[in-house]
Amino acid sequence: MFRREERRHEEEMMMVHRPRRRRRLMVGGMVVIGSTEAMMKMSEADAQKIQETTGKAPEDMSHDELTQAAAQAGVQPQEATPEDQQAMANAEAADPDQS
Repeated sequence: MFRREERRHEEEMMMVHRPRRRRRLMVGGMVVIGSTEAMMKMSEADAQKIQETTGKAPEDMSHDELTQAAAQAGVQPQEATPEDQQAMANAEAADPDQS
């Protein structure tokens, strides 16, 4: 294989395995954290409580980490609505290099 082909293959593999960026959006006075594949909805105070408990911003956690941190902090996430899902999809579409 030529060097250029090797480099392109390595770049393609990095793109495939690169984790999706999680986002933090305000929708209707609530915080929606995650991506279009997995998101959580909570109050800003609950998001702050998770950050104080773990020392890590909720949007910097994987979905599993955030679920565990919410349970540890005693936070009950709310069900994401279609409007929340659309807002997340719009945010990802507006910034495709970060998804």
